[in-house]
Amino acid sequence: MEFQKLLYVFTLVNIATIALSVPVFAQITQISSNSSQSSCRVTKVDTPVFKEPSTSSTAIRILSAKTNISLAYIPASGDKFVRIKSPTSGFIQTAALKFCQTSNNAQNLWSKPIIGSVCRQIVQTETIRRQPSTKGDFITTLYPNTIVFVNLVTGNVVKSYKSENYIWVEIDLSRSFPGELSGNGWIANTDLVNTPRLSSLAYCR
Repeated sequence: MEFQKLLYVFTLVNIATIALSVPVFAQITQISSNSSQSSCRVTKVDTPVFKEPSTSSTAIRILSAKTNISLAYIPASGDKFVRIKSPTSGFIQTAALKFCQTSNNAQNLWSKPIIGSVCRQIVQTETIRRQPSTKGDFITTLYPNTIVFVNLVTGNVVKSYKSENYIWVEIDLSRSFPGELSGNGWIANTDLVNTPRLSSLAYCR
């Protein structure tokens, strides 16, 4: 009888210990996986974007190597697929991705322009349209950290157009997304009514 009582107490202690431990480990894992992680990735090779997280799913488009993409979320360790939200929406194999450069050689944001530079980085989510108008044909949605190239006119001035209380900037789609998009598109860079001092584009170095 005494032995059974001891066994019962021992079992209760173990159950309590396990119950207290699980939430702690779960919290540590969650913090570790979400700390200081960027949604910016680059494709290592030409790779397809799938409609569903499976290679047997429909391929929406092919992204060429060195394409900058934005993740919809940070994948967990061991995930074979992850959803992306830019330059298109769908699923891509994690093995085909690498982190964006963060060294001194990477393109960094500058608050001042560099004469003749056509490289820009998206600061906030924006839509690219075929014409400089909110009613223009939709091309794609761009998310923060996406690199694009603007068109210049005589005197190294960015090609722009004022319409519907916006300053629109023309984007070279062929250079920004080689093999994926062609021609030119327009992005509403400045809202002259609501945020006249803010820009959707930042300079690269």
